Amino acid sequence: MISSNPGKILLFFAHPDDETSSCGGTINKYSKLGSHVYICTATNGNKGDLGTGDLELTREELGPYREKEELKVLKSLGAYDVLQLGYDDQGLELLENGALEHQFLNILIKVQPNIVITFGQRGFSGHTDHIQVNINATHAFNKYVTRYSDQNIRLFYTAMPKLIAEFDGREMDLSEEEKSPTIGIDISDTWKNKVNGLRMYKSQKDAQEIASMFESMYKGDSFDNFGESKEEIKQLFESLKNYGYTSNPTEYFHQYYPKLKNYNEIILSNKF
Repeated sequence: MISSNPGKILLFFAHPDDETSSCGGTINKYSKLGSHVYICTATNGNKGDLGTGDLELTREELGPYREKEELKVLKSLGAYDVLQLGYDDQGLELLENGALEHQFLNILIKVQPNIVITFGQRGFSGHTDHIQVNINATHAFNKYVTRYSDQNIRLFYTAMPKLIAEFDGREMDLSEEEKSPTIGIDISDTWKNKVNGLRMYKSQKDAQEIASMFESMYKGDSFDNFGESKEEIKQLFESLKNYGYTSNPTEYFHQYYPKLKNYNEIILSNKF
């Protein structure tokens, strides 16, 4: 099935570049389909790397520089609006109780989205800012739904297939929801724009490394990344084809609200 325009999409993330590494292909795909995609970023990332290559920044320059990078990247991906709250990196735990939730709720009321996307419970990495974004975005979403129960709105967490998260004995710090995608968005037409967007985050070494990783995964045979286990993984994906899995470049999400009835932790949809 071809993805259609689901209406307005609102993303809550912690740092500039989180949105692109997590779902840059999806942002670009749905922007092209006509959705208004809004991104809210809680911090300015001022504790990150101080540049890569020839770029050298001071600690004071970093936060504003990363916010400018994000605006350029998201413009290239077609985002409709970017909301930057400008908090200190690694500082969301220190905020007054309820402050971030209140800001998120006000943004929800202003945007009135159809789709909300944020980190899962472990923030995909255990980073405290990621976890705080999940907690506060989820609480704000629950209050919003209570107030506007007549609206058709869904909440998604970023996710990855369990067979990858737990492959070969690896123990990724993920919640069950983060290992149980309900949707896989095919980004075959937009992954190059995602990688280009990550390359534009020249201040951050992580962004460059993630860009290289995705480029390696997507440009050739994605199963080559599993080395000697390539054939085993290939067979697993082949066995899951009837459930919606493919070897195409894909970004995964778990539908957290409303809970899906009769969900068996296997079947994937391919559109919001």
